[in-house]
Amino acid sequence: MKVKLLTETVNSVIAQAPPAAQEALKKELDTLTTNYQWLCTRLNGKCKTLEEVWACWHELLSYLEKANKWLNEVESKLKTTENVPGGAEELSEVLESLENLMQHSEDNPNQIRILAQTLTDGGVMDELINEELETFNSRWRELHEEAVRRQKLLEQSIQSAQEIEKSLHLIQESLAFIDKQLAAYIADKVDAAQMPQEAQKIQSELTSHEISLEEMKKHNQGKEATQRVLSQIDVAQKKLQDVSMKFRLFQKPANFEQRLEESKMILDEVKMHLPALETKSVEQEVVQSQLNHCVNLYKSLSEVKSEVEMVIKTGRQIVQKKQTENPKELDERVTALKLHYNELGAKVTERKQQLEKCLKLSRKMRKEMNVLTEWLAATDMELTKRSAVEGMPSNLDSEIAWGKATQKEIEKQKLHLKSVTELGEALKTVLGKKETLVEDKLSLLNSNWIAVTSRAEEWLNLLLEYQKHMETFNQNVNQITKWIIQADILLDESEKKKPQQKEDILKRLKAEMNDMRPKVDSTRDQAANLMANRGDHCRKIVEPKISELNHRFAAISHRIKTGKASIPLKELEQFNSDIQKLLEPLEAEIQQGVNLKEEDFNKDMDLRSQRRKKALEISHQWYQYKRQADDLLKCLDDIEKKLASLPEPRDERKIKEIDRELQKKKEELNAVRRQAEGLSEDGAAMAVEPTQIQLSKRWREIESKFAQFRRLNFAQIHTLREETMVVMTEDMPLEISYVPSTYLTEITHVSQALSEVEQLLNAPELCAKDFEDLFKQEESLKNIKDSLQQISGRIDIIHNKKTAALQSAMPVERAKLQEALSQLDFQWEKVNKMYKDRQG
Repeated sequence: MKVKLLTETVNSVIAQAPPAAQEALKKELDTLTTNYQWLCTRLNGKCKTLEEVWACWHELLSYLEKANKWLNEVESKLKTTENVPGGAEELSEVLESLENLMQHSEDNPNQIRILAQTLTDGGVMDELINEELETFNSRWRELHEEAVRRQKLLEQSIQSAQEIEKSLHLIQESLAFIDKQLAAYIADKVDAAQMPQEAQKIQSELTSHEISLEEMKKHNQGKEATQRVLSQIDVAQKKLQDVSMKFRLFQKPANFEQRLEESKMILDEVKMHLPALETKSVEQEVVQSQLNHCVNLYKSLSEVKSEVEMVIKTGRQIVQKKQTENPKELDERVTALKLHYNELGAKVTERKQQLEKCLKLSRKMRKEMNVLTEWLAATDMELTKRSAVEGMPSNLDSEIAWGKATQKEIEKQKLHLKSVTELGEALKTVLGKKETLVEDKLSLLNSNWIAVTSRAEEWLNLLLEYQKHMETFNQNVNQITKWIIQADILLDESEKKKPQQKEDILKRLKAEMNDMRPKVDSTRDQAANLMANRGDHCRKIVEPKISELNHRFAAISHRIKTGKASIPLKELEQFNSDIQKLLEPLEAEIQQGVNLKEEDFNKDMDLRSQRRKKALEISHQWYQYKRQADDLLKCLDDIEKKLASLPEPRDERKIKEIDRELQKKKEELNAVRRQAEGLSEDGAAMAVEPTQIQLSKRWREIESKFAQFRRLNFAQIHTLREETMVVMTEDMPLEISYVPSTYLTEITHVSQALSEVEQLLNAPELCAKDFEDLFKQEESLKNIKDSLQQISGRIDIIHNKKTAALQSAMPVERAKLQEALSQLDFQWEKVNKMYKDRQG
């Protein structure tokens, strides 16, 4: 408009301008017009271009908007497919929708690139377009790549879900089959040990299923899997647990319960025998029996140990593997079995050790006790034997030496006693509350020890006391004898002196005699006491000495008083000895005068005078008896020597000669016995008794030794002591004696024989009702019958001598004899009744 106005203005100027100016103005106006037209042309071209660019830009923006909208949809879709819940079917739907969305993913981007290239080529908004294009392209690439990756993931997830479903289905089918199979095995009481391959197969399958299910659960646990898949896995795992429980029950040994009960029963049986192991005695046999029983129990436990351990081990495995419906209850039972076994094992082992120690100590103690007891018994027997001799022993020095040796041996044996005591204390420690079993034995042993040792000490003291008394007596006798000898010498010398000197010597000797008389009386009293209380041997020693002393003192007294010589020494000695023997019983009773009534004392004194008178009357018969008895004893000694010197083989001729000699001496023996009986009836029983006993004993010894040579039948009457054995030949009657003490000895021997028969009748084989060996029973009864027949003959002889023996006895002896005879008759009736009962 301005150009047109300008043109019009210029034209008007030109028109008004001079012609020369007009040309220039026209030229400039043409140039302006031309430039204006060119500019307008260019401006129109530019405008058109800009319109096209604008249209292209708007189209580009439209495509970009559509593309961004699609990208937003893709981005949203991708976000929704990050954790798609559900199974393969749901994943397939998501994948399909994503694939549909991505089908035309290249259309808009291609168009946008074309439009952008067009605008860029036109040089329009290069930077802006490049920036927008770069942003778009970057986002498109990212989302496109993410979509492609997500498609692949979805495809993989679909495949995985399909595999999981398939695996779950297969696992459930497998578990259902195994469950049915295991139920059948358990119902049939079949265990895994019986079907190892099948058990291994089932174990492998269950392990595989367990791993598969764990992996499935782990794989889906991290994702937001559908509840249906997880629930299917849970159901499968629960089923797996149930089947695994049945499999554990299947693995449990079918005989486990039986083995458990059997083990428990064996242990209960061992427990039942435990009380038998309690200490009841310390005797070696009893302890050995208990130890044997304990060892058997120990062996039983040892034998069952492996089974118990296996049962415990199996039980623990069953509990650990939960192969039982009640693991806690089974665990308690297995624990109880283990504790029971350990408790029994400890008790049996402890008792075994205790019994072994007890047996060891018991053996040692018994050995020591046996040694000590045997020594005590031997010593006691020896003491009894030595002290059984009436009065004092014949060999005093030997007896004292034995007594001292015994005291030394007692000191040695104290070591055994100490050892026994120590062993007893150790044994009491082992026995505990049962220590009284040992205390009784130790108490008895100590009692025996005290009894024997005290007795040995008393015996030694008695011997020493007797020795002291004998030494005192001998000293007194020697002193008196020395004075008598000196007096005799003085009297002999006085015969050669003047009457006045002789008278002086006699006066001096009378004074000395009066001074010596109390000592003589004291020595006599001492001798009387020794002879009365110290036995025959002491009498044999003291009596000759005191008799000689009496004679010599009487002789010297007579000579001093009268001045004349005394009667022959030998006659006085023998007569005095005989008188003493006859008066001994009366002297004993007179010495006990405190216990006698006055009339008894007077009676004894009268009897003493009568016997002394009687002794003088029978002195001739006594000397004759004594001489014949001594000769006969000497002959018997000669015969014994002949028997000992008989050659081998035996000379029958010499044997017959000895037999004839014995028969002859037998007649002499009977004659001597008849003399002894006559002397006994005259009151000299005490005087003849020692010689008679010696002669009878010597005859029995010779007869016994000769019996084997002449082959005579004989019967032996056994008594408790070997030295009192009596051997009777067929043609030799029992010795006949009316001496009271000898008669009492005969009664005692027969009583002892009856006691032995009574013991035979009380033997088990004769008392038992179920005795089977009838032959032995008849044989025993026959032997007893023979013994009774022999004893019957002896009892008849005793009764035949009864009157004479009682007449020759003193009142005290008579009472003893009557009591012994009554006891013998009672015993005889008792034994005969027992014999008849055994026969019946």
